[in-house]
Amino acid sequence: PSFSPLESDIADFDGRSSLLYRFNQKMMSTFKDVVSLKFKSMQGDGVLFHGEGQRGDYITLELQKGKLSLHINLGDARLRFSTSHTSVTLGSLLDDQHWHSVLIERFNKQVNFTVDKHTQHFRTKGDSDHLDIDYELSFGGIP
Repeated sequence: PSFSPLESDIADFDGRSSLLYRFNQKMMSTFKDVVSLKFKSMQGDGVLFHGEGQRGDYITLELQKGKLSLHINLGDARLRFSTSHTSVTLGSLLDDQHWHSVLIERFNKQVNFTVDKHTQHFRTKGDSDHLDIDYELSFGGIP
């Protein structure tokens, strides 16, 4: 999906709700993605956003014990126990009720994952260079 760089919305989640962003077409297949957001939380665990496709592709950003983990799969569902899953964790004590900034930049298999100015550069595994997401992205949880 493409958003205007000046567009900004604030959402408040209670742990039982989520916000769905529906695409204007059934599937988005991207070679390049840029996701920028700020969050604050008093909970140490929870999904910030998630998207998945029928071919096994997915991207998930979640808090786990106060750290932020990015999970991405550019694989193929036919490879049932595929090695195309990649997880990278950054930060700590991010459940301190202060604002934290996140930037995810992906071009093909190359990913820059930045949390509060700390960047991890990594290469995703998998047999594909593009991310196939169906219908929607969910924010604040997985419906």
